[in-house]
Amino acid sequence: MTRGLLFVVLAAAVASYSFWVYQRVELPVRGTRLLASVRAVTLVVILALLFDPRIPGTGSTAASTQWVLLDASLSMAAELDGSSPWREAQARAAELVDEGWGLVTFGDNTGALEELDYAPDQVRTLLAPTLERAAEAGVAAVRVLSDLRFEDGVAVRAALEALPLEVDFEAFGEGLVNAGISLLHVDAAARPEGVVTAIAEVHGTGVDSATLEVRADGEVVVSQLVDLPDPGLRRRIEIEIPVPGAAGRVRYSARVTTASDAFASDDEAIAYATVGHEEGALVLVSLRPDWEPRFLLSVLEDVTGLPGVGYLLVEPGRFVSIGPAVDRAGPVDSATVGRAVRDAALLVVHGIHGDVDAWSRRLLERTSSAILLAGDREGAGLAGVRTASPLTGEWYASGDIPPSPVVGELSGARLLGLPPLTDVLVPADGITVVSPLNLQLRGIGAPAAALHLDRNGGGRRALGLASGFWRWAMREGAGRDAYRRLWSGVAGWVLADDSMVPPEPRPAQWVFDRGDPVVWSLQGDSAGVRINVQRGDSVVADTLFRGGTSQSLGVMAPGLYSYRASSEAGEVLAVGRFDVAATSSEMIPTPTLPEPISAGVATFAEERGGRPLRTSPWPYLLLIMLLCGEWVARRRTGLR
Repeated sequence: MTRGLLFVVLAAAVASYSFWVYQRVELPVRGTRLLASVRAVTLVVILALLFDPRIPGTGSTAASTQWVLLDASLSMAAELDGSSPWREAQARAAELVDEGWGLVTFGDNTGALEELDYAPDQVRTLLAPTLERAAEAGVAAVRVLSDLRFEDGVAVRAALEALPLEVDFEAFGEGLVNAGISLLHVDAAARPEGVVTAIAEVHGTGVDSATLEVRADGEVVVSQLVDLPDPGLRRRIEIEIPVPGAAGRVRYSARVTTASDAFASDDEAIAYATVGHEEGALVLVSLRPDWEPRFLLSVLEDVTGLPGVGYLLVEPGRFVSIGPAVDRAGPVDSATVGRAVRDAALLVVHGIHGDVDAWSRRLLERTSSAILLAGDREGAGLAGVRTASPLTGEWYASGDIPPSPVVGELSGARLLGLPPLTDVLVPADGITVVSPLNLQLRGIGAPAAALHLDRNGGGRRALGLASGFWRWAMREGAGRDAYRRLWSGVAGWVLADDSMVPPEPRPAQWVFDRGDPVVWSLQGDSAGVRINVQRGDSVVADTLFRGGTSQSLGVMAPGLYSYRASSEAGEVLAVGRFDVAATSSEMIPTPTLPEPISAGVATFAEERGGRPLRTSPWPYLLLIMLLCGEWVARRRTGLR
C-alpha cells in the first residue's frame, strides 16, 4: 500500500513538472499540452520501471512455475561409499521432473536442462543469481538440490528475504572426508643451490591431518605430515625446499593425501619458479655503491610492470642482490648475473667508471633497451659519449623543458626548486645531444644536458650525464613526482625500440586456473605463428595465429601440456610446457542450510502473481516511441 501511494505521488509530481516546463519555461507553440502530456507519460513509464511492479494476469515467462535447482558444481562429484551427491541429486531431480518441475542447474552460471545426462563441472557454487533469475521469470516455488557449500551464503540469505519465492532445500553428501590444497607458491632462486621457501595453503573436512608431498620436476623433495584447520578455514604453511642443481624454469607440484579422501580435484596444486634468473625481467647492475639503485629499481619496476632484480658488485666476480631485505637472495657469481642480463627486457647499468673490469665493460656492449649511468669521463666514453671531466657544483633542473620524446611525461612536473644534481658530464663539441631535461649551474648558468637519448647504435639507449637524481625521490612531493615522471618517460622510450628482437611466443601464464581460457602472448607484428599443444602423446591444438599480441586457444581440461611455437616456414621459435590447474576451492565452505523464509514472504509471493514489469519488452518499446515522438514534434514546432 505504501509503495503504491509513493508511486502515485511521484507520478503526479513528474507529470506536473512536465506541464510546468512547457507552460512556463518553453516558448509558447502550437500543441504545448500534447507535448507536455507525451513527456509526462515518458517520465511515468521510467518511474514504473524503477518501481518494477508485477503485471497481474500475465502469468510466467518460465516453462514451469516450479523449478528444481540442481547444483552442478565440482563438489557434487565427491565420492562417498560408492556413490556421490551428484548421482543422488540426479535421481531426486528426475522424480521432480516427472512431477512437472522445470530443471535448471546452477554453479558459476545458470542453465536450463531437458535431460539429466550431465556431469558437474562448474568451479563455483553461486545460488543467489539463479534465485533472482527464477523470481524474474515468475517462478513461484523452487527446490534446491545441493551439498549446501554455497560461496555466496550472505547473498543467498538476502535473496530469500527479498524475493517472492517459496524455497526448499534438500541436502546431499553429508559425512564426506577430504583433504585439499588451494595454493602453492615457490620463490625464485638466484642460483642453483641452497633452499627456497614455498607457501602452501591447505584445508580439510572430517580429518585432522594429511601427508603433504612436494615434487620438483617429478622428483620428491619434501614429504611431511601437516595439521589441517577446522572445516571452512584454510591454513597457510611455509616449507623449505632444496633448489634444483640446474638453472631454468622448474615445475613444482604439491599433493595432499589422506585415507578415504572423497574429492580428488583439490588434492594437487602446481607452481612454476625460476632458478638463476627470470626471463624478460628488468635487471639493474650497480658497479659502485650508491643510493640511486635503491630508488631507481623500484620506480622502474612500477612504471614498466616488469619483474625486477638488482645486483651490486662487491668484489670482482661476486654480487649481492639489491632490494628489500626479505627479498634478497645470497651472493651470486658473475655467470648468474650474465645470464640475467642476457635475457633481460631492460638493462640498467649504474656506476660506470673508467676503472671497471673487463666483465663489466662487456655489459656496455648492449646496444638497445639499456639505461647507462656514468660516473666519470672515462665511464661516459665506455658508454659511447665523449665528454669533458665532470663539472662540480650545484646543478638545478631548468623549468624550460626541451623538445624530446619524453616531453609529454615531464609536462606538468614541478622542476624548479628540486634538490641539485652533481658531477655533470658535458658532451664534447660536435656531439648532438637529445636531452629530456636541462640543468643550470646554481640555477642561472648555461644549460647542460642531464641525459642523452641515444639511437646511434641502431637501438635505443639512455645515457645519464649527471649524478644525484636519487635526492629527488628521498621525500614525497614534487621531487618524487618529477623523479617518477622522468624515469617513466625514459623507460617508455627505451622499451619502444623497434629494433629489439621480439619476445618468443609463450603462454600468458604458466599455470591457468581451471575453466579459464588458455591465452598466448605473441609477437605484435603480422607474422604467422603456429602453436602446437600436446597432452602426453595426443595433439590437443594446432593453430596458426596471424597478428595480435594476445590469442586464445579456449578452455582446456586440467593437466600438464607441452607446446611448440613455430613460424609459417617451420622454424621453431619456442618450446615449453604449461599447466591447467585442477585445483578447486569447492570443498572449503562448510555445508550450511539457509534459514527457511517466513510465512509472510510466502504469502506475499502468492499475492504478487504475474511477471515483473522490467521483464516485458513493451515498456521499453513504448519509451523509445515516446522519446522519438516528442523529439520530432519539438523540432516541427520550432523548439530545440
